[in-house]
Amino acid sequence: MLNNLAVSVLQNRMSEIIYGRNATREVLRAKRRHIHKLILADHVEPATIIDEILALAKQAKVQVQRWPRLKLDNLAKSHQGVAIEVGAYPMVTIEDVLARATQLNELPFILVPDHLEDPHNLGAILRTAEIVGVHGVVLPQRRAVDVTPTVVNVSAGAAEHVWIVQVANVVQTLKKLKKANVWIVGVENTAASLAYHQANLTGAIALVVGNEGKGMSHLVAETCDFLIKIPMRGQIESLNASVASSLALYEVWRARQFA
Repeated sequence: MLNNLAVSVLQNRMSEIIYGRNATREVLRAKRRHIHKLILADHVEPATIIDEILALAKQAKVQVQRWPRLKLDNLAKSHQGVAIEVGAYPMVTIEDVLARATQLNELPFILVPDHLEDPHNLGAILRTAEIVGVHGVVLPQRRAVDVTPTVVNVSAGAAEHVWIVQVANVVQTLKKLKKANVWIVGVENTAASLAYHQANLTGAIALVVGNEGKGMSHLVAETCDFLIKIPMRGQIESLNASVASSLALYEVWRARQFA
């Protein structure tokens, strides 16, 4: 995780440090950010992924710097000897996401985390979202975690390939999706919720998952066309937000694959 001094310095320069081998490689593979420089720790051990990162950097004509490991340690704890300084994350619009689905000749598949606060949860969710082919992720602009270096690192770089929309009002965005014939499906454990394997998830879907502690807001839940839940039989009443989201995402993907 970046320390406060590093965050302050990098924000002032309108750039940030992405750290970790997988995350760095995916930044270079995705080619969506402006890249300032690649940073390798002195005496970093040879590895196939290091060779791949260096080849990608050479192809993109990215400057490579060698830093003392202690200097990298002061920026990030889990850097694995590799980091990359980049520009801001490239956000898109909800119209871009819908157009992307159309270009791929697919029904829209959208994820809407409702005010998640834990970067580790968001990173894990974005990793699953990328794997199952989500066309876009909608994040609130306020009172929610942003796409930070920690999120990118936890996602193993998958966040760099995901199209993300930041919106001022989640409910208004869901209503806009409804007008585009997208079904709004909330993941919430209520008496009225359908077991996720019993619901029809084969169409155009925006899957809404709630906050880690409070779940979905009342207005967001009211906007959903229907709710689904993950069946449970143990003593614990709820799943971790990233686990519940991943299960629901895979169920939507499975339903659409075999429809």
